[in-house]
Parts: sequence; structure tokens; C-alpha cells
Amino acid sequence: MKSVFRCLVLFILFGVLFLTSCQDEVSDIETLDEQETIVPNSSLANLMSNVATNNGAVDDFLDNASCFSLELPITVMVSDVTIVIESEADLEELEYLFNDVSVNDDILDFVFPLTIIFSDYNEFVIENEDQLQTFINECVEDDNDIIECADFVYPISFSVFNSDFNLVETVVIDNDQALYLFLDALENDENVLIVSLNFPVTLEYNNGDTIEVTSNNELAIAIEGAEQFCEDITINCVEDDILLGLIECPWDFTDGTDNYDSYQLIFNSNGSLEISEGMATSAIGGYWELSLTDDGIVLTISQLTAFQDSLEGEWLVVSCNIDDYSVNELTLLQGNLELYLEQDCSDSVFNCFGNFEIVECNQPNNTPVYNLSANTIGLVDCTEFYYPSFHETLIDAETNTNAISNTESYATLASEVYLRIESENGNYQVFVIFLNTVDCNYFECFQSFDAVLETCYTDATVLYEFNLEIAFANCTPSADYVSYYVTQSDAETGVNPISTPWEYTTAELNSTVYVQVVINDVYEIFPIQLNVINCNAGSCTESDIDGILTECIWNVTYYNGSDNLSDYNFHFEENTGVVVIYNDSTTIDATWSTSQPNDGVIIEFSNVAGPNIQAINGSWLVVECTAEQLVLHNVNDSSNEIVLDRTCN
Repeated sequence: MKSVFRCLVLFILFGVLFLTSCQDEVSDIETLDEQETIVPNSSLANLMSNVATNNGAVDDFLDNASCFSLELPITVMVSDVTIVIESEADLEELEYLFNDVSVNDDILDFVFPLTIIFSDYNEFVIENEDQLQTFINECVEDDNDIIECADFVYPISFSVFNSDFNLVETVVIDNDQALYLFLDALENDENVLIVSLNFPVTLEYNNGDTIEVTSNNELAIAIEGAEQFCEDITINCVEDDILLGLIECPWDFTDGTDNYDSYQLIFNSNGSLEISEGMATSAIGGYWELSLTDDGIVLTISQLTAFQDSLEGEWLVVSCNIDDYSVNELTLLQGNLELYLEQDCSDSVFNCFGNFEIVECNQPNNTPVYNLSANTIGLVDCTEFYYPSFHETLIDAETNTNAISNTESYATLASEVYLRIESENGNYQVFVIFLNTVDCNYFECFQSFDAVLETCYTDATVLYEFNLEIAFANCTPSADYVSYYVTQSDAETGVNPISTPWEYTTAELNSTVYVQVVINDVYEIFPIQLNVINCNAGSCTESDIDGILTECIWNVTYYNGSDNLSDYNFHFEENTGVVVIYNDSTTIDATWSTSQPNDGVIIEFSNVAGPNIQAINGSWLVVECTAEQLVLHNVNDSSNEIVLDRTCN
């Protein structure tokens, strides 16, 4: 390779001699624009050199060194299999194989000697593994010297002129190495040569797009803007790999400066993002999302509480490294901005934690009590080994002193305490547990329904047994104390409680007992309705109907699908055959009677004279019967239905 360089220098020197001895042989070019010349070490010359610089990153999966490449062909041994790499296509195929099966670097061996090529195309022969490792360790990459996103479409040519702008020769360039050495020779030449690039020239970007330029200015613009056209970059990781890697551990990150040296990115699985700084108890918040677009995999960062200008927006994943099936390095690009992320799993246990909030009800007569147990704040979801402790002050948490002992019943008026999480290797982080109280209705469950207990009627002379404890069985676990009383006054004063509420007996067919519920030193009284009912629905006898009709007041709760008659109440008088039907504005003295033909019990209404209510005149068959409710169908039209419900005061 060095011989090419020497030949090129001799060629240029020959051109200088040619200028001095063969002036009558040169061509006279009067129209050359001096602005279109390539000035050694100028901005354009440097840009062109950077495009032509040897890219040592193409084989980084083999040598882990971006400041030099391996001269092909090379031979490697992978699991005792000999592989000869003869071209860049072979390199790409082998890299794809490595990523697909996650080949460990430890099983790859080079066959020596081999040659390494530096960015300036200088070469060095490597004799053994130790020598190669020395170069790898000393490799310091200067990213500014390489423009990877653009390549010249060869051949291109330069015109060489003398100081009078007379054409001396045309130099044809066929590859990056020839271009780099040509431009390098211009910088080192002590003689004054004038060189102009012959246009048009075509550039090809990594995404396959091409651009044709016709001037120095257009060429400079095309090279400088190369990165924005090179976003369609093939990376080693798929979207799922990156997603799992992001939420696995915290990430160190840098934009090439030291602005973020003390920060870490924490990608939570719920889409929230934290940017933590050292041992700080609070973090910068935001949100993140990973998506697959036409340009590639995009990480979107939004709604940050800081660093909005520098970190928010869409970042294209342009580089990804997998180690043991896990993504551990990412390079992101946003326009001309680059962000490098490296996974830090040394204390991945901390990624499971965050600041917490515990909410308890306001206590009417004492200090609120909080449960700081693992179940309360979700520590049980963190499977890695850690040491948690709770502290009243930040300094106590940081110094691991004065830990709270009664964590499951911690009474305090403070608004926050501090959780110290220490990992197995001794590192720690401190998180805030915010303590808040709200006004709670302790008795909401007891107020949400009417408690009614029923048992079947057997005989008027027996005692009926009720288990009072089942009336509010779903609510009583939240109560501190529950007791039962026969009268409301006893319940209010807490005297004469029922000693065996699980087997309370009464001879009354309808009665009420009372329960006193105590929660946090506050009590309320709730009734329990006890009913003895006829469990043989629809099979009542005429005497059963006569008995229950005259005991209480009955209300028309349903008539042919509506409650239009619900404001009417019925008082069935015993022996007189009179039923008093009334509402707030009307009182009607009608007649009633019962009979029991073969079909069942019939209730007969007559002389019912009043708006709407007159519709009940006629004969009605009892089709359902309980002590509390009768369902009646009209004898002549069974589609007409009345439901009567009993109310006993």
C-alpha cells in the first residue's frame, strides 16, 4: 500500500518538472474559476479526506477497535471451524451470523500473521494475539475524522494546472484510498500545484440515496448534510431486544460532553421515564416510547421536567450492541446530535423502586397510622436481594441510622418518611414515601344496604331463631367492635347486649334488632329487620290469606308493568268485609272477600270507585304468596297482574 503512495507523489513531482520543461505542450485554460480549485488543508479538502478515510468500524464485531481495520483476506477460527473472509460481503454475512446466534468473543481466534490498516491507510503486520491486543487497548477513535454516511461514486477526476491556469494533466481516482492519498500528497507538496475537481460528481448515502453536485459549494453542503440522509441504517437489534434491554437496568448516557456524567436514564415498563442524579431523592420525570418507523427504530422522549431542549424528541437508533442476548449499548441520532447509552446493571435492584405514596383515613381522635410493610409499597415485586429500612429524616436514611422499628403500625403526623434501599454489594439509594390522609366514611359498607334476615313460618307457638352476625358479615371485618341489642336505646347506651347473637330467638313474626358498630372510637347504630315468612309461595290457603291481609297495611307496588297505583294503600278490615283504599287525596270504602275454588285462593274487589284504582274491581287469583307479598292475576285476563307488598309499623 505504501508503494501506491510513493508512486502518486512521484507523479505529482513529475508534473512539476513537466511544467518547467514542456511549456509549449500545455493547454491554455482561461475560464477556470479560482473558487473551484481544491486548496490543500481547506474545509472542502478536509471534508473529502474524511469521506475517503479508512473506516475501521466495519469489522468492530471482530476486533473491537474502530481506529483500524483488518486487511482482507483474513482467516479466523470459530469453534474449531476455519472461516476465510475474503470480502466485505463475507464480513457482513459473518456479522449477521454472530448476532443471530450470539457467538461469544471467547470462541473466536485469528490466524496470524495479519495486517491492520489505519485511518490514513498506513499498515502494520501483526504477528500474534498479544500484539493485536496492545493495538486494541491503545486505540483512541476520533469520530470527527470519519464521515461514514457518504461515499463518492467512482471514478472521479481532478485537473492539475500550473500557476497560469494552464492544464497540465488529468488524474483519475478509482477508490477511497487513492483519493485520500492524493489529497494528502497535495498538503505535503512544497511545490505550488493548482487542482480542480471535475464535475459533475455523485455522492451515495448509506440509505441508498444519491446526489449529483456541480460545484465545490454544492459538494461541501452535500457532505456536511450527509448524516440527515443516512438514517436508514441496519442495526443488530430488533425492537423487542431494545425494549427489554431498556427496562432491564438503568442506563448511563452522554452526548460527548460531561453534561450528564452524574445522571442515569431509568426506563420504567409503564412508559414513564426517570433521569436520576447520584443519590438524589427525586428524579427528573418524563415519558418514553419505542416505535418502528420507515426510517428504523425510534425512541421518543417526551414531557420531561428538565433537559427538554437537549433530550426531548425522536431519537433514531443507529447502533445497537447485544451481549449474552441482552442489549447493553445504544447509539441514538437526532439530526446532528448523537447520544450514546450504556447499560448499568450493577445496581439493577434500584430500577424496581421509586418514590411511593401511602394514603390513610383521617383519624377522628388520634394520629393516623401507616403500614410501611412490603405489601403496602410494593417491595414484594422486587425479586432481587436488597436491604430496606425506613427513616424519619433524609440524613438518617443516608447514614443508615435511627431506623423506624414499628413499620407496620407507624403513627405519625409527618407528611413523609424515607426509604433506604441497599443492594447486596453495598450501594444504596434513598426514596421518599409520601404520607397523606383523606376523609373516609368508615361506615360506608354498613350504610350501603338494608339488613334483612328471614326464616320460614312453621307454627305460631314456636320461637324463631336468627343468626344476627350474618346480617353485616361483609362489613364487620373492618369494624373494631360490633354488638347487638333488642332496642335502639340499649344500642345507643351500650347496655343489655344480646349475649348470643348467632342464635337469637324471638316469637314475633316481624321485629327489629339493632347493631352498634365501633370504628376508631366512633360508633353508629344500624337496624336489622327480622321477618318470619311463608316459604310455600303460591300455596297459601284461604285462611292464610285472610290472616295476613288483616295484619298490616298493603301497598300496590306493581300494576301491569308500572307503578301508577303505588300511592294507594289498602287496609283490610277483619269481619266487616270492608277494605279502605286511600292515598294523600282520596279515601275509598270498598268491599273485599276471599274464596277457594279448585284453582286456588280468589280475592274479590268490588265498589272500588276512584280514578285509575277502579281497574282492580273483579276477581284475582293468588299465584304467589308470602307473609310480605302477594302476586295476583285477573281471573278473566291472566295478563293483568297486581303485586301487593305488606308494610307493618
